[in-house]
Amino acid sequence: MTTSPLNPPATTVDFVDGRTRVFAIIGHPIEQVRSPQAITHELQRRGRNAILLPFDVVPDAFDEVFRHLLSIGNLDGLIITVPHKIRARELCTRVGPLAEMSGSASVIARTADNKWVGELFDGKGCIAAIRNRGVTFDDKRVVLLGIGGAGAGIAVELARQAPAEIHIHDPDGAKTAKVIARLRSRFPAQSFAAGMPALERVDILINASPVGMLDPTRMPVEASRFTPHLIVMDVITNPAPTRLLRTAEASGCMAIYGREMFDTQIAGACDFLLDTRVIVADDVRFDHAQASVSRRG
Repeated sequence: MTTSPLNPPATTVDFVDGRTRVFAIIGHPIEQVRSPQAITHELQRRGRNAILLPFDVVPDAFDEVFRHLLSIGNLDGLIITVPHKIRARELCTRVGPLAEMSGSASVIARTADNKWVGELFDGKGCIAAIRNRGVTFDDKRVVLLGIGGAGAGIAVELARQAPAEIHIHDPDGAKTAKVIARLRSRFPAQSFAAGMPALERVDILINASPVGMLDPTRMPVEASRFTPHLIVMDVITNPAPTRLLRTAEASGCMAIYGREMFDTQIAGACDFLLDTRVIVADDVRFDHAQASVSRRG
């Protein structure tokens, strides 16, 4: 059987060619991410000739790699994951209100004038995943573990829910104090505290740290069992469930998976990546409600 451009061989795929627009997710490690499958599926569903690829970039190389990405003509945007969200926000030309407030960025889009514009979707995704389970934050005592890029964004959205208490626990005490000070300046009526209270006093536990991702035998708190009233969320998507969530389920707790948070962010992230490409960096208007961008005017 002969082949031709009109009769390609059976080994040819039909979702990528020379005109394909490329997006990338940058992190270290990268094996655990679900974005290449999910974002590519969403882009294809929208009729876009585009894919998202995983890039494993160690922290020491991030700045150098980032500087050269604009030289790739068909690269239109980036998803940023552990541990680069804070540094990525610092390197953006402009950022949206959530990235500005939290100090980190999870999605970066290339504008028509070859600049990077960033925004953060982690906080909105986390809160949406919890609320989708019928959970409210009224009078709740919440503990947030980890105050890196994802954790900082989640802390901002938590404060907007006005729970009774927000406790932030991270091994880096100086960074925790800095984040809490920034949050108190924005949310003066909200109760914030550093450290880990007794879990019996906690209603919602959110793990935004990477503990349990690299080593699935570990968990970010020392406990063999939780009180059944505790609601436990782990932002880690792989492995699923993490040891933290296995312990929660064995204790009769509500366990909310990282994939639930991730799934709530897919549409908004794609909107942001696709909308920003056609505008210039100095002409960006951020839509607070939809976390997307549009031209001013």
